[in-house]
Amino acid sequence: MKKEFNVNIPKGYFMSWFITTQAANKVTVTILDNGRQYMSASKQSTGINPPLACGYAPVENDGLRVVVEVKKAAQLLGTPHSHDITTDEGSVVGKEFTLCLEDYIDGDYNDVVISIIGWKNKG
Repeated sequence: MKKEFNVNIPKGYFMSWFITTQAANKVTVTILDNGRQYMSASKQSTGINPPLACGYAPVENDGLRVVVEVKKAAQLLGTPHSHDITTDEGSVVGKEFTLCLEDYIDGDYNDVVISIIGWKNKG
């Protein structure tokens, strides 16, 4: 099963990601936008360590998104969460995206865990 999720981190922001999996099925996660693929990695292991991927890059184009594919999964359950990172005065200085997915029936929502943080790039 394959699903795509929009990531609300705009072009020009600097992002970092941390992705881990704990699934019996093969998991592939790809981060891309309308002009670039930032990463794509796969793992098949019920061991959560080591993480699937971690890294960083400036967002170069519009349309940032995450594609998750879990081979042999009958379902992919989970809802992405996006929030603003604000100063104490309320100015938005960054964005965060978190996604925890369930691919089976045990309800632990740790089969695919994605965290992407983006900050306004100062230069």
